[in-house]
Amino acid sequence: MTARFSLRHVVRRYRESRTGRTIEALRVRQFDVEPGEIVAVVGGNGTGKSTLLETMAMLQRPDEGQLLLDGRDVWRENASLAARRRCPMLLQRSVLFRTTVIRNVMYGMKVRGLGRAEVRRRTDEVVRLLRLEELVGRRRQELSGGERRRVALARLLVLKPETLLLDEPTAHVDRANERIIEDAIRQLHCDVGTTVILASHNLRQATTLAGRIVTLVGGRLLPGTLDNLFEGTLGSEDGRFVFRGRDGLVLHIAPESFVLENGDTSPPLDVPVQIAVDTGRLEIVATSQPAATLLRGRVGLVRQDDDRCRLQVRLDTDERIYAEIPLSQYKQFGLNLGSDVCLRLADRAVRVLEATQ
Repeated sequence: MTARFSLRHVVRRYRESRTGRTIEALRVRQFDVEPGEIVAVVGGNGTGKSTLLETMAMLQRPDEGQLLLDGRDVWRENASLAARRRCPMLLQRSVLFRTTVIRNVMYGMKVRGLGRAEVRRRTDEVVRLLRLEELVGRRRQELSGGERRRVALARLLVLKPETLLLDEPTAHVDRANERIIEDAIRQLHCDVGTTVILASHNLRQATTLAGRIVTLVGGRLLPGTLDNLFEGTLGSEDGRFVFRGRDGLVLHIAPESFVLENGDTSPPLDVPVQIAVDTGRLEIVATSQPAATLLRGRVGLVRQDDDRCRLQVRLDTDERIYAEIPLSQYKQFGLNLGSDVCLRLADRAVRVLEATQ
């Protein structure tokens, strides 16, 4: 099956207005999204999430590399406008026309020349889906931020797109509006099989909506949830690798826990490196296991959502590390705020990103 999106060696740069310097915002070696897949892109502010989505929505041309849509090189074939219509994007800021909700929702369908009956049918459908019945006659300035977000999404969903790009779809909205928006995304995917690429800072949302999560780290796209980033040095010791962080963190890492991003067959030893630990590949284990294989600490923060649980663990070295575990495991070990806990690095838990010197 041909991938819906294929990015190959894509680079995006911009010129910083204050200094005039050229900044590299994005460097993606390879990224494929299959038809019907929901992929969440996570990462901190300024890591390139919006830049990636704008590139995939054909709003900006890559400075280098190749972007394929269903196997076609969009920019080389001068087909960006047609491709853009196939891949609508919900921007971070909800931009609505200065008219009523109902006219905002209908606009895209009228531009595409849909018949009146079809426009009405789809409008009624999406109004119910996003619970806009009481808002259809209101104008933009009469809506709250969460309501504007729902209207902006409705304007895209009525088009029944085969691909949808969502940049922080629930940013700055309350939990009630957040649930409505998430339910609508699930329903669209179920009914139409829409391919969804979702950029979010909300890991609960990414975990519950997406079938796959990738993380942007300094403009580089890596698989997994990598919000544990550390700098230090690597050494070899008794068949294992030892990472010594700048702030006292020590990790004893088995070879099978390593993933090397630069294609090398062994980690760079005795030089400064940056590593990322995947939150989803940290396991809670019993304290009876050998101490050298464990990270010992105390539960600081807990967030439970559906069947998942996100922990912040304050290690004995005073470092903080995040782990994403099944809620059943959290209950099995009887954890709570302040509980002592032991974590183990599972296979492919640690990604060596680069030498930092």
